[in-house]
Amino acid sequence: MKKVFSLLLCLPLAGFMKTTAQVNAVEFGKNRVQYQKFKWKYYQTDNFNTYFSQDGLALGKYVAQIAENELASIEEFVEYGLQRRANIVVYNNFDEYQQSNIGIGIDWQNAGGVTKLVNNKMIVFYDGNHDNLKRQIREGIAKVLVDNLLFGDDLGEFAANQALLDLPKWLTDGYVAYAAENWSNKLDDDLKSALLSGRYNNFYQFAFEKPLLAGHSFWRYIGDKYGKSKTTYMLYLARVYRNLNTASARVTKKKKFKEVLQEFMTEESQKYYKDIRGRRNVPKGQLSVSEFIDKKDFIRFNANPVPRSLSWAVVEFKQGKYCVVFHENFVNRKILLKFGTRTREDEKNPNYPILAWDGKGTRLAVLYNEEGKTKLFVYDVINRVKIVKQEMKQFSQVQDMKYMLDANTLLFSAVKSGQTDIFVYKIDRQTTEQVTNDVYDDLDASFVAFPNKTGIIFSSNRPSAMAGSNDDSLPGKRFNVFLIDNWNKSEFKQVSQLTNLKQGNARFPSQYNNAHFTFVSDENGINNRYAGFFTTERAGLDTIVYIGDEILRNPTPKDVDSLLKDWSKSDIDSVGFFSVTNDSAYVFPITNYQSSLLETRTAGDNQQVSEVVRQGDFKFLYRLRVDENTLRRRNITA
Repeated sequence: MKKVFSLLLCLPLAGFMKTTAQVNAVEFGKNRVQYQKFKWKYYQTDNFNTYFSQDGLALGKYVAQIAENELASIEEFVEYGLQRRANIVVYNNFDEYQQSNIGIGIDWQNAGGVTKLVNNKMIVFYDGNHDNLKRQIREGIAKVLVDNLLFGDDLGEFAANQALLDLPKWLTDGYVAYAAENWSNKLDDDLKSALLSGRYNNFYQFAFEKPLLAGHSFWRYIGDKYGKSKTTYMLYLARVYRNLNTASARVTKKKKFKEVLQEFMTEESQKYYKDIRGRRNVPKGQLSVSEFIDKKDFIRFNANPVPRSLSWAVVEFKQGKYCVVFHENFVNRKILLKFGTRTREDEKNPNYPILAWDGKGTRLAVLYNEEGKTKLFVYDVINRVKIVKQEMKQFSQVQDMKYMLDANTLLFSAVKSGQTDIFVYKIDRQTTEQVTNDVYDDLDASFVAFPNKTGIIFSSNRPSAMAGSNDDSLPGKRFNVFLIDNWNKSEFKQVSQLTNLKQGNARFPSQYNNAHFTFVSDENGINNRYAGFFTTERAGLDTIVYIGDEILRNPTPKDVDSLLKDWSKSDIDSVGFFSVTNDSAYVFPITNYQSSLLETRTAGDNQQVSEVVRQGDFKFLYRLRVDENTLRRRNITA
């Protein structure tokens, strides 16, 4: 049973007040600046209080539902039960999450007093993808259970046991991550890049630089080699004996802990060296850029769509600060935008900034969030000036942005009231048209034009093209590619499913040539490019009947008569028709890379795509032409 309560969250301030923000005086790298006031409500279920703020009702309900569903499996794995109701704080997006003061020495207050959030709290945020939110929920639950198991449930007991139990943080945090998510293709690619980079002579160097990845991969290694149940048993022994060598010897048959770490480094490295043999190293592109990844990272690479152009835009990220940089001909470098606050934390915004070229390569749109506001500007490459500056108040966040048909129309995958849907945005009028409206995550939207069919292609975790949507609907297990008829303005837009993957996800779909679309899938464990041959045929007309406030699709005479009687009418109000097609696609891989594709974009209307791959400590940025030979031969095995 769920109960909904309302409260106003007031955070005590240390430091000083500004007119638009409140700043707390805390250690370097831990400042939290608040640009808005949060009015909190919460769902109370059997085991959780789930707090949500304005426009977050749907997210709060989802989090409460998922937390209750996932609790039992995590308790079974950890072999420990939740002792008291835990608190979950849900933020609508990453930018609101960064404003949180929770966890830096400040407690919640409400009219009833202070509610302590010590080791039974979790803070999560929505980035437009419910899969990522679910993973955060599982990690939070696992963290609460493991902390209570290792250090106790009481604040005094927690501090005392934490001082006595000297386990490496990478070990405990890695166990939490492993309990929440056994493993993933992204983690596998990160581990491969780390081990094959040649930077680490031993496990301790690896754990010092990448503690969470090292810890997670260590427990996955123990689980795969000695059995998943042995992971919890090993942590139990380490807690009881307060000695990792004793725990390791009992689990691995007399091997010391250091020996196990050495075997991990050797065996995992050999596995990856064996895997990359026979795979293609890197693609060959017309535009090729390499960047060394150290303290500075390079994300959101966007190549100019003009085939002969050697210009591109990229986002540089370093210690919490973002720079949108425009490069011309490998010579000129112009900073279009700089924002962010310097911090020791290396957590990037999962969505912003977003970059998009128009089809002619003369305008670059940039969408970003600064001081709690989502802003858009358009940079004119020819005249070297920003010709559009707008604030976007329509959405809580935007997941993706592309130009559509002309330089005045943008296509968004954006979040509104906790739903990720597709929108068409007119820049000059600042108006939006909603294309999809359901609880499923509709990501990576892109306009396509095939012979006899145009529409918007996108990636979605809806179970099927005809899946219904209501408040209790939950997203499916994986993302597939769908096509929607955007010209039909009624609520009965035709949605066609173009892929049906059994493993992995299909993401970043876009047009490849006049008969093919392309997407990226990790079906074989590595993100590779796939192509789909699209076909369509007309299937007739569907009839829409309007009576009062009711709408009937292809109704029988009996249905019409019954509804007319209910509305006390003698005839229907109006009737409409729309064309229906049978759409299908044959999909196949066209690359077999050693490392996953990290990013990809369609480079305009000139049958080009951009790709980003990582090899060790380098990122390689490419602009590629459509591979017509591979499309014709279909001889790649991924």
